[in-house]
Amino acid sequence: MRQITKTSLALLLTSLIFFSCSGKLKQVSDDKFIGIWEIKEAPLMDGTQIHIKRENNKLVGRIYKLNDNKYVKLFSDSDDVWIPEISRISNFEFKLTENKIGKELFALYGQKTTQEFKVQFADDNTIQLSTNDSDPTKSTRIYKRVITAH
Repeated sequence: MRQITKTSLALLLTSLIFFSCSGKLKQVSDDKFIGIWEIKEAPLMDGTQIHIKRENNKLVGRIYKLNDNKYVKLFSDSDDVWIPEISRISNFEFKLTENKIGKELFALYGQKTTQEFKVQFADDNTIQLSTNDSDPTKSTRIYKRVITAH
C-alpha cells in the first residue's frame, strides 16, 4: 500500500509540474511583432520608433521616426530598413537582426553590418532583446509598443 502512495504522489507531482509549465510552452504568434515600437535602453537609438510589418511574407522593421541623436540623423532616414529579419527559435523565442547605424561605413572596412538578438515578449507591448545567448528576461534592450497595427 505504501508503494502505491509513493507512485501516486510522484505521478501527481509530475502532472502538477507539467500543467503549471504548459502555459509557457504555447507558441507565440509572430504576428505579435506587427505594429510600431519604440526602442528603449539603447543609448544611441533610445526613442527611435520602428514600424514592423510583413513584406514579401517575412517580418521587416523600418524606421518610422528618428530620435534626436546626431549620429542617428546622419546615418539614417525614415523608412530605412532597421530590422531585416525576425525568425523563430522556439515556441516563445525569436531571433531579431538589426542593422547597425552607419552600416555602409562598417561594410567599407569589412566589418559586420548587423547585430543579432535573442527575443522574448515580456507582455503584449514589451519585447526584451539580449545578445550572446544571454537570457532575454535580463534584457540589454527593450522595444515598447507605441501602436498595435498600422
